Amino acid sequence: MNLASIFRDKRILVCSGSGGVGKTTVAAAIALEAAVHGKKVIVLTIDPAKRLATAMGLTELSSEPVEIRLPSAEGQLFAMMLDTKRTFDRLIERHTPDPRRRKAIFNNRLYQHMSSMIAGSQEYMAMEKLYELYHGGQYDLLVLDTPPTRHALDFIEAPRKMVNMTGSSLLEWFLKPGIFVGKQAGRIGMGILQKGAEKILAVFDRLAGFSFLYELSEMLSLLSSLLGGFRERAQSVYELLHKDFVGFILVTSPSSVAIQDALYFHQKITGEKLPFVGFIVNRVHEVDTADSKLPPGISPSLRAKLAEHLQNYGQLALRDQKTIALLKKMGGKGVVYATIPLFEWDVHDLDGLRRMNEALF
Repeated sequence: MNLASIFRDKRILVCSGSGGVGKTTVAAAIALEAAVHGKKVIVLTIDPAKRLATAMGLTELSSEPVEIRLPSAEGQLFAMMLDTKRTFDRLIERHTPDPRRRKAIFNNRLYQHMSSMIAGSQEYMAMEKLYELYHGGQYDLLVLDTPPTRHALDFIEAPRKMVNMTGSSLLEWFLKPGIFVGKQAGRIGMGILQKGAEKILAVFDRLAGFSFLYELSEMLSLLSSLLGGFRERAQSVYELLHKDFVGFILVTSPSSVAIQDALYFHQKITGEKLPFVGFIVNRVHEVDTADSKLPPGISPSLRAKLAEHLQNYGQLALRDQKTIALLKKMGGKGVVYATIPLFEWDVHDLDGLRRMNEALF
């Protein structure tokens, strides 16, 4: 299997990697290559730095798909930035057909606070958006740019955590406090429960600036009927990630730290039995240190300095070869190993992405 073959076999590609290895740019390059070869592709980023827009020569990305004009391409390329709050709102809309009930949820001030805080759960919202786009059926290939690998567990386990959360006994207590109180009152005393709750709620009232108890009661009452839908949807998202038409790609650099991060994430991916495609090593030093490659007609002193610099660069190239060999040894057989050379300039437009693809494909 090579990198180009994944366009034939996969509908979803998830690009992961530690921060600073060029993961976002690689995701854009892969999406561009698929579009050039006739696919209708969308690349989705949850990177708040908006590097994907820069890589495609745009000033910014929208929370809705934006088409990237490719005059010579056989397919189409779209890009978008994830809006976590809007994604969560759409989830509420999907499970609340009653317009009056839906309006009451959105107008609830506690929900407004909570839905804004959902941005802290980018990982699950990214999976939710991926699921929505896939079942929309508008694209041949979806490419997802993910958070750095230090959040690897959160990202991989996000759908399962949502399933667990919506089925937790704590949430059940909030929704049906009478059940919990009835079980516990004889053990710890109703008075202690009431006094403790009153103190906690009073603090929330002061901090939030509104009647927390009332807003909480209203919001949970409105959301109680939706939990089954949330749980079912999260389970579907989790199952989607394990399909054969999904592929996980790990982007790394040849530094030993980045390689170790990639191997760690690889272990987590394979441990979860997710469909792993391969590794892409970015910014690899490649140089011919032969003296005959130096330009003719230069002074001996300058030739000596250039030769010294090339020798040092050659040592970096040798180091990169060793770390890539380690990656191949630890990563095993049956997966893709691709490299991109270290360019003398930053990739910030479509021409740069095409240059990357010359190396990748």
